[in-house]
Amino acid sequence: MLDTVLFLISDGVTNGAVYGLLALSLIVVYTVTRVVNIAQGEYVTLGALSFASALSGSFNGLSAIVAGGLVAFALKDVADSRLDNGMRLRILVSRAIWISAVLASAAIANFLPGSYWFAVLAALVATASLGTLTYRLTVEPVSSASSIVLLIVSVGVYMVLHGVAVVIWGAEPRSVPPVVDGGFALGPVFVTYQSLWICLSSVAAMVGLYLFSERTLVGQALQATAVNRTGAQLCGIPVSVAGQLSFAIGAGFSALSGLLLAPLITANYDMGLPIGLKGFVAAALGGIVEYPTALVGVLLVGLTESFSAYQASAYRDVVVYLMVIPILLWRNAARPPETHGH
Repeated sequence: MLDTVLFLISDGVTNGAVYGLLALSLIVVYTVTRVVNIAQGEYVTLGALSFASALSGSFNGLSAIVAGGLVAFALKDVADSRLDNGMRLRILVSRAIWISAVLASAAIANFLPGSYWFAVLAALVATASLGTLTYRLTVEPVSSASSIVLLIVSVGVYMVLHGVAVVIWGAEPRSVPPVVDGGFALGPVFVTYQSLWICLSSVAAMVGLYLFSERTLVGQALQATAVNRTGAQLCGIPVSVAGQLSFAIGAGFSALSGLLLAPLITANYDMGLPIGLKGFVAAALGGIVEYPTALVGVLLVGLTESFSAYQASAYRDVVVYLMVIPILLWRNAARPPETHGH
């Protein structure tokens, strides 16, 4: 019995590490842009499938789409009549470097099939860049709209990205090899190296995000935008750029979770939504604004899923999704009552 409990705890911690990246993605995007991004799970799908495609030596179709989108927005930005020639030149140079990075990473992975880390790089660069394009195309034009409008927009983005994944890669799942085969015995429990790699990568990404937020000017600008969007704008912080960066970080984190999870469940077009919803349940524990509480939430979600899968495997997803109801009720009860002046 003890062996079973320890195995379920190990499995729950591994799942929680994956959901933790999704939860942090949702929090970064929501705090900066006020978008509860229902489409966040689709970046998991695109990251995993891009990785599988690059690893097999096939040119990543997503990279070509992203490069085309970057070219279109570069031309749009350069055509702005308010810019001087020096600013136009800086935009062209920066976008040329960006587009070259997207295409070069995909091309290198294509020319070196089986190169694990070049495939990782190609998938992360393409998916993070897609996050920026998604913000500019769908959120930026309606950034002052109500939260419900932004939520509806994110549902539309989910439907489009879901269809894009099917068009590019088809409905067949793609197997992905683990970073390292094998594992080791931790007492009575056998822990695979892939599970350990997932946990370490998630922790490293979370620590990296913390250091970026606390120790860099760009990270502090993102925090300022999250705390007071109008105040940040008055202080000279370009909130539009902050929104683009938050979407890029969120897409990159979600893609990373897809890369880590793909060797365990295979990469397929339908993997993103369930993972995204579980990440949302974990993020909801922190009100989608607090990192530490969300990290507690991801462990709770991971362990609940693992133990419910053992007791009632057919209902494990239902149990996890139902968790969001008491969490929201608890947070609503803990919220201080509003006071109205007279």
